[in-house]
Amino acid sequence: MQRRRWWIWATLTVLLMAGSSAGTWWAGRDGLLGGHRIPVSMEKSQQFSRFLEVYQSIRGDTIWHNTPHQLLAGAINGMVGTLHDQFSNYFSSAQNKSFQSQLNPTFTGIGIEVSINTPQLTIQQVFAHSPASKAGLQTGEIITAVNGKPVSVLGPAQAVSMIRGKAGTIVAITIQDHGRSQVYHLTRAVVALPTVYSFMMPHHVAYMNIMEFGNNTGSEVVNQIHQLEREGAKGILLDLRDNPGGEVTQALQASNVLVPKGPVVSLHYKNPANNQTLDSTGPGTKLPIVVLVNGNTASAAEILSAAIQERQGGTLVGTKTYGKGIVQELIPLAHHAALKLTVAKYYTPNGQYIEHKGLIPNVYDQEPPNVFPSDNPAQDPQLQRAIAVLLKKMGVKG
Repeated sequence: MQRRRWWIWATLTVLLMAGSSAGTWWAGRDGLLGGHRIPVSMEKSQQFSRFLEVYQSIRGDTIWHNTPHQLLAGAINGMVGTLHDQFSNYFSSAQNKSFQSQLNPTFTGIGIEVSINTPQLTIQQVFAHSPASKAGLQTGEIITAVNGKPVSVLGPAQAVSMIRGKAGTIVAITIQDHGRSQVYHLTRAVVALPTVYSFMMPHHVAYMNIMEFGNNTGSEVVNQIHQLEREGAKGILLDLRDNPGGEVTQALQASNVLVPKGPVVSLHYKNPANNQTLDSTGPGTKLPIVVLVNGNTASAAEILSAAIQERQGGTLVGTKTYGKGIVQELIPLAHHAALKLTVAKYYTPNGQYIEHKGLIPNVYDQEPPNVFPSDNPAQDPQLQRAIAVLLKKMGVKG
């Protein structure tokens, strides 16, 4: 089964919002603009005077339509653009809302993942805190009817379509398990999409794929690691291929169950007085770990990978990672806008600064052309190699 992916570091086209009229701008020159005084050095700058002249000429003379919003938006865009930093962006209120939603992806339904490649509709995953989870539905159970209509008549695709619907509406699901049938009346709701997927492989290999570090990823990792340990895990295969990163705080929370107590990452700011080291609170794990990485493993995913490699003794398998050694902070602005700004460099526990360099895997294994990362070893030679490396660390003879 190929994994689903939800990307957060999407390329965004920004339309910038600022003052609503020329009058607002002139008020800013005289003193306050949005609660901030214009620095004296800027008021006396020739460039600043030139900017005012250009603004006034465009507003008064060009034949092309323009508005103060449009021109000031362009000015802000240009100011951020001079940093030549693809990770620094200005977000209007709407774009800020969209960006935040990418860190917490949701859908409307009952909170299950099913297979539609067979005549039967089998539940493959039940999402935490969903209507299905609260009703007690379990993986492996078979949905035989939706709203009283047999899945065998509807077909899997139409049945899934009927399960979906608006939040607050009710759908009747008939479940068959061990020869018994039961009807559940579930109220559809907005369900958070999981960012972590795990299951037990042969030889007690606990496979875990972290797709991104969203708002709830840390707790998902902690809960699923504990569940895998209860199921008898003897080794952990952590798949971070194609993980673009996300929230450092969530990677730090995940490190608590994967990395021993102590440093995970050091942040170095423009003002050295603000430098800090972020630690795992532990206890980490004593199980052997192999981490799968590739050229799209970036940012927070690299932070966790490096900490596991340098402090837990984990083995990185795959190809060199993306190489993003800088950290962005989302700075709130007036009227729900925001500025995503690069504010720090980060260093691994051993002092590596990996910007444009990436992490070097312990075991290099190039993915064959036209083969995509998956959780099926039969379809993924790179995954096969990682399993072999982990089994050797576990002392299992294959």
